[in-house]
Amino acid sequence: MRILLIDPCKEPMTSGARKRGVTRFPQISLLYIAALTPEEHAVKIVEEEIEPIDFDAPCDLVGITCMTANAPRAYKLADDFRRRGRRVVLGGVHPTVRPDEAALHADAVVVGEAEPVWGTLLADAAAGALKPRYANDHTWLLDDYPTPRRRGGKSGAVLGIVPVVTSRGCPYACDFCSVHNMFGRVIRHVAVPRVLEDIEQSGSRHVMFLDDNIVGDQGYAEKLFDGLRGRGISWVGQASISFVHNERLLEKAAASGCKGLFIGLESVSEQKMEKLRKSLKTQVETADAIRRIMRAGILFHASIVLGFDDDELSIFDETIDFLQRTRIASATFNILTPYPGTVLFDQYKSEGRLLTEDWKDFDHCTPTFNPRHMSAEELVEGYNHVRQSFFSLRNIAARLPANWRTPILFAVANLGLRVQVRADQARLRQGIGRPVVSALGGV
Repeated sequence: MRILLIDPCKEPMTSGARKRGVTRFPQISLLYIAALTPEEHAVKIVEEEIEPIDFDAPCDLVGITCMTANAPRAYKLADDFRRRGRRVVLGGVHPTVRPDEAALHADAVVVGEAEPVWGTLLADAAAGALKPRYANDHTWLLDDYPTPRRRGGKSGAVLGIVPVVTSRGCPYACDFCSVHNMFGRVIRHVAVPRVLEDIEQSGSRHVMFLDDNIVGDQGYAEKLFDGLRGRGISWVGQASISFVHNERLLEKAAASGCKGLFIGLESVSEQKMEKLRKSLKTQVETADAIRRIMRAGILFHASIVLGFDDDELSIFDETIDFLQRTRIASATFNILTPYPGTVLFDQYKSEGRLLTEDWKDFDHCTPTFNPRHMSAEELVEGYNHVRQSFFSLRNIAARLPANWRTPILFAVANLGLRVQVRADQARLRQGIGRPVVSALGGV
């Protein structure tokens, strides 16, 4: 069979969007699916953010993966392919939490991880007997999967940085997160030698670990860092801030080539730190942990969420003040998003606080619910204020001296995000695209 695997955009493609594709987040899931596909099948992967989709290209099966924000686009693509007589399979996080909805647009829906059922699905497709739904009924070890297929010009790399996965699953139960719906609550690992082999086969010296928490299992992380040391590899990844309590592990991370960590602070409010069950519950403790990571020569990139029920209007200036005071290198700012399949979504829906179930609005920058202590418009204004202030040239310059150990990564992160913020502002001024408060119907 000729198989087309697609990772869709959120919005329809334009030439300008393809130019912005270099800033996209690395994609790896379809590389695993390609690796599991027997050689007698021809596989082509298309990332719509960087290349157009040819609807008339000959293919026997189309597989589309999607998250919530790009689900409407995935459904549109699926419908277009089916009108052309193609068989379509939908999978990913959103079809997993909304399988009945996805089934309206596909011949088959994969619920949960696709790897365990992919072989069966292909056999059924070849026999003309696709089932409406495929779901794995047991937990597979990650060493049962092949390493991603990094050939044919498809490595998943962005700007030369190759994505690598060492684990799946998360034991935590954050109200706003749906990771466990897809990968379960038990952390599973790829054996360290196989991780190192995958990196070597990629041909890159620059790696991004896509794990939700690269130090979630500290014993495994220590073995991984020991294996990476001395290989000339530079890497970035996601981690929980609590691992700074383990000085030995922090030293090993730095010695292994760690150049930057994406860390979910979520909120600088001490009240919210307590409710989120953070191991560091005060701004003083958090600031000390930030300094330790920065002293190790690791760039600290914070993830901040705005719009929690505890947040009042003061949270915006409090956030800017804390981030500038601690000289955090860079940050990503998000409006709280109650994804389907989460406790938060069910709560807001039961309380009548959801503003929309138009999934393209679930993109981290559009209010999809009524906040408790401010209006949705005030949440958007505060969100824009924080982003503009943090990425002002003055504030970037003020943070630079504290990040002298990672000057290139600091510049790339800040100037790249500054360009994005300014582009967003320009688009809104020119009326291009939908305003971020469009879900309210008031703009």
